[in-house]
Amino acid sequence: MSKIAICSDSHDNIPNIDKFLKYCHNNSVEFIIHCGDITTNETKQYFTNNFNGKIYFIEGNADINESTTDLRRINKRTNRFQNIKHDPVPFLEDLIDGIKFAACHKKDKAKRLAEKNLYHFVFYGHSHVPWQEKINNTYLINPGTLAGMFTPPTFAVYNRSKRKLDLIQVNEL
Repeated sequence: MSKIAICSDSHDNIPNIDKFLKYCHNNSVEFIIHCGDITTNETKQYFTNNFNGKIYFIEGNADINESTTDLRRINKRTNRFQNIKHDPVPFLEDLIDGIKFAACHKKDKAKRLAEKNLYHFVFYGHSHVPWQEKINNTYLINPGTLAGMFTPPTFAVYNRSKRKLDLIQVNEL
C-alpha cells in the first residue's frame, strides 16, 4: 500500500522538511512531488539524501537555480541526485498506476492544464494556501506550504490503493 506525497514551498525550512520526510518514511511513501520553491540546491540535496524513493522537483519562482548543465555534471560525477527523476523543470507530466498527473508551480498554468481534461490530478503551489477544486474530470490540488509561511504548514498524500487524497497538518505530526 504505497503512497505519493505532494508538497510545495518548503523554503529551506529544515525542521518541517524533517517532519515531512519522517512521515514519508513511516507511511509507505514511494514518490514525492515537490511543486517548487525548495529555494536552494543544498535543500534539494537534503531531500535526496534523506528519502530513498523518487522525487520529482518542479522549479519555483523563489528557487536559486544552477544551470541544467551544472546539475547534470554533479549527477554524473557524484551520483548524489540518482533518485531524482528530473532536473528541476517548470512542468511535469507522468503516469503512475494508471493515474495521469501534471505538476507545476503557479495556479494559472495549473488551471489551464486542468481545463484540458487530460489528467486525473494537477498539482501546484506558490500561494501557500491548500486548495482543491474539480475542473471537468480533473482535480486541481495545492498542498499548501511545507515551510509554514503565511499559513500553517501542510502537505498532501495520495493513497494509491484507496485512491484517496488527504491533507496533512505538519504541526500535528
